[in-house]
Amino acid sequence: MRMLMGGFVLALLAGCSLPASLVPGEPNVSKHSEKTPKEYAACVLPAWQKVVSNTTQVSISNGFRITAPSVITADEVVDIVKYKNGSQVSLYQGPPWAKSDDLRKIVRDCL
Repeated sequence: MRMLMGGFVLALLAGCSLPASLVPGEPNVSKHSEKTPKEYAACVLPAWQKVVSNTTQVSISNGFRITAPSVITADEVVDIVKYKNGSQVSLYQGPPWAKSDDLRKIVRDCL
């Protein structure tokens, strides 16, 4: 029984380190932009790379995902998808003590 409980607790703790984009829930920031997903990503990616050099971008359905990896907590992720005549921008960040204000500011500045 102890082994089962220990495994359960370990599984719960492991869930805390998953990238925020994989955890169900609301984004920390959700905004609309008049820019296309491609235009918006072109603004965010180089700015995030100045803050976190190994930031990456991948194509997702109807847009892009930009990820700034973290060695300590959940990655910071912004999803940019086509929405009406522009984009829907969703920023997912880790716990409050690990959030990057610089990355959040870039997301807002690029709108």
